[in-house]
Amino acid sequence: MNTPAAAEQAPPTLRLPVRVTHVLDRVIQELGAGPALLEGLRARAVASSDPLRAVAVEAVGLLGRLEPLAAMGHLLDLAAGGLPVLTDEDRTRAEALRSGRLPAPRTDPAALDAWQLHLEAAEAQGCAVLSSAAWGRIAEQLPLSVVDDLIDRGALRREVVAQLGPGEGNRVRYLTARLDPGRLGDADVEALQWHDEACRRTLEAGGGVEAVDGRHDEWSVRSALLAGEVSVVDAVAVHAAELSQELADLVQALRRVRQGGPVDGRLGRDRTLFGLLEDCVPDGRLVSGVTPFHYWAGTRRLYRLLDDMHWSMACEPEQTEHVVRAALQQAAVLRNQDSRGAAGNADREARAVQAYLMFLFARPGERDRLDQAVGLLEDVLKRGGKQRGGVEGRQRHRMRCLSELLQVLRLKSKPREVLNPYLALCVEHGSTEWGQGWRDLRRQVPAEQLEYINGAKDRIRRIETARRLGEAAEMLYELPLNERFLWVPDDRSELLQPGPRPMARRTQPSTEQEKSWTAGAAAREIIGRCAARLRNDH
Repeated sequence: MNTPAAAEQAPPTLRLPVRVTHVLDRVIQELGAGPALLEGLRARAVASSDPLRAVAVEAVGLLGRLEPLAAMGHLLDLAAGGLPVLTDEDRTRAEALRSGRLPAPRTDPAALDAWQLHLEAAEAQGCAVLSSAAWGRIAEQLPLSVVDDLIDRGALRREVVAQLGPGEGNRVRYLTARLDPGRLGDADVEALQWHDEACRRTLEAGGGVEAVDGRHDEWSVRSALLAGEVSVVDAVAVHAAELSQELADLVQALRRVRQGGPVDGRLGRDRTLFGLLEDCVPDGRLVSGVTPFHYWAGTRRLYRLLDDMHWSMACEPEQTEHVVRAALQQAAVLRNQDSRGAAGNADREARAVQAYLMFLFARPGERDRLDQAVGLLEDVLKRGGKQRGGVEGRQRHRMRCLSELLQVLRLKSKPREVLNPYLALCVEHGSTEWGQGWRDLRRQVPAEQLEYINGAKDRIRRIETARRLGEAAEMLYELPLNERFLWVPDDRSELLQPGPRPMARRTQPSTEQEKSWTAGAAAREIIGRCAARLRNDH
C-alpha cells in the first residue's frame, strides 16, 4: 500500500514530446541498445536545470554513433519534435541534404568546409561551372573512384593538375598520369609502375624496347619498326590480336606489302609511314600507283635504277640495256597529268630522266628522238607557273637549263656520251667525293672502260678549274630536279611514336557509398556543430 511518504520519495519523471520519444526509440534500436538507455537519459535530464537541453545533448551524442545521413534525418525529426538541436542555418542545410535540392556553391566561400565541398561535388555531376580551385578540391578530397568517374566523363580536365597540392604522394602522381602525363618525371612514372609510359619515353629518347623471351608486345614491335626491322611483322603475325587494333592493322598491312601486295590508299597518304612502306616493297618491284607514297617511292626507285645504270655503263656494259629498260618502265608509270604535289614532282622527275636517257643512248642522226626528248621538258615550261599547270622557282630554272643544254646538243646531231660526269662516276651531282668515286670504279672496271671513267674525271677537273678562275663552267645535265622530294619524310608517326597518353583508370567503378561520401561528410559536420554548440551552452 502506497503511503504519502513513499509517493514523496518516488523520483520525478520527464515527459518528452511523443515524436521525440519515438525518434529516440528508433535511435536506440539502431544502436542495438535496450530501453534502459532511454530511461537513464530521462533520469539524467530530470536532474538537469534545463531537461530538454540535456536530452538534446545526449541525443546528439547518440546520433554521432550512427551512419551520418541516417543520423541527420533523426536530427531533423528531433528538431521537429521540439528539441533545441538545430540552428536555422544547420536546419536549412540538413533539409537540403535530405531532399537533395541543393543550392549552388558559393564562388567565394567564407569557409572551405564539408558543406561547400558537397555543393561543389554535386555541381560537378551536372553541367558544372566551377572555379579551378573548386575542381582542385574535388580532385584532392573526393574518393578516387568518384574522381575517376569525373575524368572518364570529361568533366575533370587537365587544367586541374596545376591546382593539386605539392608533394610526391601517389594520389597526385596518379591524377597527373590520368590528366596530364607529360608533367610527370621519370621517377614518378617508375613509382607508378607505369610500363606503357616508361616504354613510350624510351622510344621518344631514341632507345629500344626488346622482346621478352622472344615474344613481342606492342612496344617492342614499335621499336623494331622504328629501327627499320620490318621482318618483325612476320614474327608477330601469329599473335597480332594481342596488339592494339590500330597497330595490329598496320602490322597486317605491312606484311601484305612484304608479300607483294598493294599499298592501299590510306597507307599511301600517310607520310609518316613512307620509309617503312618502302622497306617492305619487294626488291625489283615496279612501283605503280596514284598515292603520294607511290609517286615518292617510284621516283626514288627511278633514281636508284639510274645509279645502277651508271655503274653498269662503267663496270658491266652488257647489263646496261636491262637496267635502262627497267628505268624507262618506272619513269613511264610515274608520268601523269597532275602538276601539283607528289604527282607533279614525280611527273617532272620522270620527264627529266626520260629526256636524259633518250639523249644518252641516241644514235647519230636520230633527230626525231632528240626532238621528243626536248619536248618532254618544254611541255612543262610552256604551261607557265603553277596556276597554269607548270612549275616555278628553282625547278623551273633547272628545267630551263636542261632544255637549253639538250637543244645545244641536238644541233650537233650527236649528243655526248656523258651528260653529267658526276653521275658517270656514281656520285651525286656536284659531290666533292667524286675522286673517291673514281678510285672505287677504277678497281672494278675492265681495262677497256678506263677511258670512260678517266674522261669523266678529267671533265670534272676542268669544270672545277674554270670555277676557281671565275670562268664559265661547262653546263651539265643536273639531276634530280628537286632533291628534297626524294628525302625520307621525318614526320613523326603518332602510331609508332605516340605522345603522352593519359593512364587508364586503376580504380573500380564507384559505389553508392563512395558517391555519397561528401553528403555523409556534410551531415557529420552538421551533427558535430550541433554537439559542440549544445555542450558549450549546457
